Amino acid sequence: MDANRSRTRFEDPALARRIAEVSRWLLEVYRLELALEAARFLLAPEAARALLPPDAPRSGVVLQEDGGDVWLGLYLDPQDRDDSATILEETSHLLCIAWHATQERSVSKLVLELQADVDRYVFGRLYGGNPLGHFSQFEWLVAAEDAERESYEVAHHAARRYCEKLSRRYPERADIPGLLSELRYFYRAGPDDKLRAGRA
Repeated sequence: MDANRSRTRFEDPALARRIAEVSRWLLEVYRLELALEAARFLLAPEAARALLPPDAPRSGVVLQEDGGDVWLGLYLDPQDRDDSATILEETSHLLCIAWHATQERSVSKLVLELQADVDRYVFGRLYGGNPLGHFSQFEWLVAAEDAERESYEVAHHAARRYCEKLSRRYPERADIPGLLSELRYFYRAGPDDKLRAGRA
């Protein structure tokens, strides 16, 4: 696994710092042994789109396989560069792909979306926001195909149910150590176990 090719690298120091901060936070929260500097994976949006299909999201992660190597890149549209939620979500995707690759485990879009929703919940819990708020403010991708939208819906609903259960089991600030312990187990769980955790 390696960072994006140098010809597509993108220099935006302020954005790179924010991505680096989010990455360090995620690595610490989940205790991931992952030697990765997320800001080094930043791509220019136009360079990323040249590698992607026309209907790709305006911000996201690029993944290409070349023999035994996996090439990753993270791109953020100018509209999203000041959006903390998008930066958190896309950095979450990048780390989740990279961690699974180092474990020689595959990872689906469904798992990426589910984990990113959980990450947004955790951020709210730890920093005093509304941890469940983004679930009610969720908007579906207009251009998503039926199968892709179904995957997003499954991930979103499973994440919401799981996070609601976390809020019931760990309602107080004093419960944070127990919450983090469970979240670290959840991060490493297989896709079936993640979905099972999100069932009512």
